[in-house]
Amino acid sequence: MSVTTCIITLLFLNVYTLAHVQTNEANVTETSVQLYEKGVEAYLENRWADCVVYFEKALGKYRKYRKKVQSCRLKCKNEAEFSEPLYPVDNDNLLFFERAIRQTLCIMECENDDPEILENYIVNMETGNLFEEQRPYEYLHICYFQTNDIIKAASSAFTYLVAHPDNKVMASNLKHYFDHNIDKKDIVNYEAKDYVYLYVHGAESYEHKDWQSVIFNMEESLTEYIQAEEECRAQCEGPFDHGWYPDFIPSISNHFTVCLKCKQKCRKTLGSLNGEIHDDLLPSHYHYLQYAYYKTGNLKAACQAVASYLRFYPDDETMLDNLRYYSKQPKVQEDYFHPREEAVRYMQRQIYENKILKFVNKEFNTTLKSKLKSEELEKKLYVTMNEKELKGSKRIVMDGLATTKECQTLTEIAKYFAIIGDGYDGRRSPHTKMEKFEGITLSRTLFLTYFKLLRPKYLDMFLRVTENTRKYIKKYFKIKKKLYFSFTHLVCRTALPDSPKIRTDLSHKIHADNCNILKNQTCVKAFPAFTWRDYSAILYLNDDFEGGEFIFSSDLNGLNIQSSVKPRCGRLVAFSSGPENLHGVKAVKTGSRCAIGIWFSHDPKYADKDRNVALRVLENNLDFHLDPSIDITGFNFDVKNDKKLKT
Repeated sequence: MSVTTCIITLLFLNVYTLAHVQTNEANVTETSVQLYEKGVEAYLENRWADCVVYFEKALGKYRKYRKKVQSCRLKCKNEAEFSEPLYPVDNDNLLFFERAIRQTLCIMECENDDPEILENYIVNMETGNLFEEQRPYEYLHICYFQTNDIIKAASSAFTYLVAHPDNKVMASNLKHYFDHNIDKKDIVNYEAKDYVYLYVHGAESYEHKDWQSVIFNMEESLTEYIQAEEECRAQCEGPFDHGWYPDFIPSISNHFTVCLKCKQKCRKTLGSLNGEIHDDLLPSHYHYLQYAYYKTGNLKAACQAVASYLRFYPDDETMLDNLRYYSKQPKVQEDYFHPREEAVRYMQRQIYENKILKFVNKEFNTTLKSKLKSEELEKKLYVTMNEKELKGSKRIVMDGLATTKECQTLTEIAKYFAIIGDGYDGRRSPHTKMEKFEGITLSRTLFLTYFKLLRPKYLDMFLRVTENTRKYIKKYFKIKKKLYFSFTHLVCRTALPDSPKIRTDLSHKIHADNCNILKNQTCVKAFPAFTWRDYSAILYLNDDFEGGEFIFSSDLNGLNIQSSVKPRCGRLVAFSSGPENLHGVKAVKTGSRCAIGIWFSHDPKYADKDRNVALRVLENNLDFHLDPSIDITGFNFDVKNDKKLKT
């Protein structure tokens, strides 16, 4: 069953928003992030009942927090807009700033009066994306399954799949749950908004020609949709690092532009009906309503719905035909064709915002446009877990270090050109007999490019993506010294076909990167440890596999797991390489886990010379001679056996 089939099949199921995951009000002092962490810990320790409890509470608490923050922002915006000005004449945009000050004071009072907002405020800055992207359901569906609650397991998988329709692993999980003979009508999307339920029932009523029900459900859905979009837009008005140009007016403009781009995505996000995308979801309400009102004899309301729809699609032939038809009806007056107020207001805002964004994108001068582009790149990067959340020092998880296309390309390079046991003397399974290890070094990528088996743009991508990781690691950890690349390794760990689903071994045992850890936890900097390594990083390229979580541990045996990180495209785990950051990798149960391992050193003696050669290759368009100082005698490279990457 394809992902699309799974989602469309479930589209017209009963979607009850009141059937969301139930939460217990115990432990009210714990934040949603703390509950999330406890859920992950319970998952890693196979405490399935605890896993369910913690994730349910985390989701419930985050929903309440998000709703309250959105309500504060919307309430304060409305109060400021309709407040009596301090002075009747606006001069030098003072009215705008007066309202901004009033809105700020209102938000501060609103949020300070609610302890739940204050205690969860860190969520909005760094870890809210875990909840916004429905990441708890990645764990929760398994925990439900392990506690024999198949319906909730399937519903959790479905909820995650709605947000990530291309996730093949979750689609496979959902299909597996279907094999347990469950009734598809019992499966719900736990995060469905109220308008989804109302719209689906309105569409069903239309099919059954129950016109009063169509009117009721579509009018209610329209109201709920507009409210949901306002809440989504309010969610975009969070904190922001002004970064490159913190001057007064530029900082306001920059923050506004980033918020506006976020708000423009709300329509697309809300246009998903349980995974099926409807670009015209909002205006389609008017399409249903115009016919339902006509069938019930309310011609004025039908004409208003027609005019409202044409505000969105003025050249729609079907609706223009309807307009002409209604115009010929004897009781219809010309003033009936006034679009509804909410449609006019929505489209006026939409048109103005589009014009502003067009101006920003196309008409700014080259310098400012370049800086805005740089700021957009910064905005895409965000800290997912900080040192406190990872429960250790000098460690961080960031998202956005690689695009989907870059991840796919680099993964394809690994699967075409990686060598079995690369870096481990050709040993197929150097860490665990249950997995196959394949890798490709930067030097191999360089030679593939030289022999024209790999296009230069892919070598450039490899260098650029890894250089970005170095830049942001240095920036985040505030490293003042020079930070050199020591070794870069594109690797895939693949579960062997005959490996069991339930495994207790690790894909990579717990260790430190620059010293040997003895049984008494002493760190000895000696061979075979890479003692010159100062910082380590793993940039993940995919998530279409099971297992493979990165873990930090306070002991060598993994008895006390401090934190866990699920791989996904563009996610970076970075940390200092010493004994303060013992780490390992959970077993890859199915599929291949691909990532780029990167190690850095402050010592120029251990700087990777291949990187400088690769940069020269690109600068000279491959018109170069091999440096005789580079030893290629031990390089495992057979031109005859290598395949060209498809482009």
